Amino acid sequence: MTGAQIIKQAIEQFPENDLIFASKLYTEQLSEAVSEEAYYQTLGRMCKVGTLYRIAKGTYYRPKTSKYGIVPPSQKEIIAAFTEPDKGTVVGYSLYNSLKLTTQVAKTVEVFSSQIEQQTKNISNVFLQFCDLCYTPEIKGMIHMLEVLQNFNEIQDLNYHQFISCCEKFAQEYDGKIFEQVIQKIRYQKRTISFLRDILNHYGVENSLNKYLSALSQYKHPTMEEIYEIAYSS
Repeated sequence: MTGAQIIKQAIEQFPENDLIFASKLYTEQLSEAVSEEAYYQTLGRMCKVGTLYRIAKGTYYRPKTSKYGIVPPSQKEIIAAFTEPDKGTVVGYSLYNSLKLTTQVAKTVEVFSSQIEQQTKNISNVFLQFCDLCYTPEIKGMIHMLEVLQNFNEIQDLNYHQFISCCEKFAQEYDGKIFEQVIQKIRYQKRTISFLRDILNHYGVENSLNKYLSALSQYKHPTMEEIYEIAYSS
């Protein structure tokens, strides 16, 4: 079997429209069988004849066809490739919307993922940022809360009642070890950590977040008392 045949056979193992990460496939399955140069030359030839499509740098798929022609991977399929089962999580307005904090939507879906080979990447209308974590439900929950707090002032049409519900649920489940894991990989502003500390203190949840903050600094963010006042005065 020739090198090109070995490569094509490996590519054909992927279902149609599944994203194929070229570097990962080469490293894990083909590095001992063919040279890297021959590998990428073969991918290029497959793209020219239409048996393979390049959707972004280093990312390909075997095309699915219908009577109307090529059906590219949907946004849902792209997101799934970078998030399931524990590869990443959606953030930004798609997150805020899923938490029912707002009804606003964005054209671009933002994703944190451990599956990309560079710091950032755009595929269609999905913006990916590399973050090397194992995205367990607990890790995702911590990231979701920190993202909400970090961007609190920018969330349009914020539902304050729903935000309070999110805070209450989060406080019940807070785990300092999970926070430590996340903060080692994602740099959040001290203002965000202070906001989180004040929420936990409000609900009587023991935490050690003071070690990340300066006792001499005043961090600008709303207090829970102010949030309750806004929620229940409207």
